[in-house]
Amino acid sequence: MYSDACVELCREMDIKAVDLFTSMQKRKDWSTMCFTDGIHFSSEGSKIVGEEILKVLEEADWEPSLQWNSLPTEFEEYSPYAPTRVDTKKQL
Repeated sequence: MYSDACVELCREMDIKAVDLFTSMQKRKDWSTMCFTDGIHFSSEGSKIVGEEILKVLEEADWEPSLQWNSLPTEFEEYSPYAPTRVDTKKQL
């Protein structure tokens, strides 16, 4: 399968990969719930994409880190606009 070959190539090249196909297929109704028209992501599909990208950013050992909480901040105080995790609704 094409997605498996892409993920394997990334492993061989030591490149981080986001395997969206496998992540979405964890849902039994993935083909109708993750896409609006078979191509474009629905809100559920977009949540999966965001969660999978966040996993890669959190696990990455890049310099500088791209994980949002390692970046310099202008304001340190709590903000109602701060990003939250979809699964816990807690601030990241």
